[in-house]
Amino acid sequence: MFFNVKHPPRVMNFKQFKLISFDCYGTLVDWKRSLADILNPFVTRHNIKITEDKLYELFLNADQKNITCDYKPYSDVLISVMEDIGKELKIDLKQAERTCLVDRFGDWTAFPDSSETLQELQENFKLAIISNVDDELFNVTKRCIGVRFDYIVTAKQVGSYKPSKNNFLRALEIFGLPKEQVLHVSQSVYHDIIPTNELGWHNVWVNRYSEPRRTDPVEIADLEVPDLATLAGKMRES
Repeated sequence: MFFNVKHPPRVMNFKQFKLISFDCYGTLVDWKRSLADILNPFVTRHNIKITEDKLYELFLNADQKNITCDYKPYSDVLISVMEDIGKELKIDLKQAERTCLVDRFGDWTAFPDSSETLQELQENFKLAIISNVDDELFNVTKRCIGVRFDYIVTAKQVGSYKPSKNNFLRALEIFGLPKEQVLHVSQSVYHDIIPTNELGWHNVWVNRYSEPRRTDPVEIADLEVPDLATLAGKMRES
């Protein structure tokens, strides 16, 4: 059992769960490394001096801006993200640059522990994806994850993007389970931990990128782990 540091504390017993849901990009797929592989050559071609951290910041800001507007497919969001990055860097984008994040979506790669850990967890739990993506784009991504999920809930299906609670409420309907039997696992505090906290779900923060420890109760998950393999080990020992 693990005790939540939120107030009041909740007891989390892994044996209570029948299904584990995952965010995909950042949790199972290394979005930072994948973006760097695409965007570093882009800025180099334009003789732009910028750190990878600044590139990530530009991407996140543009992504957040575009998913909080009226719903549009994530492939269109990615094009808008590149247009916003181009404006910030004062680059007149070519058509291939506008669409590079979509065109190279198949190059996004999973973390080394994702596939093996998911296969282990699948022996005892149903597995689901709740992701801010199109069905078509996730069909490209799932090849590098190597696991057949029991449920896949995308932003396209719901018509909204996380952190909207609609995505999680719709997912729960699809799972056909009470929230007490679902554990949500994510790297993103903004998109996943905060809304699942508000909904009273049990959750795990996979701190893939060694971010500072959270102190605001609304941002604190029931459990923090550095990677999926650590989570599987804790579940194995419980």
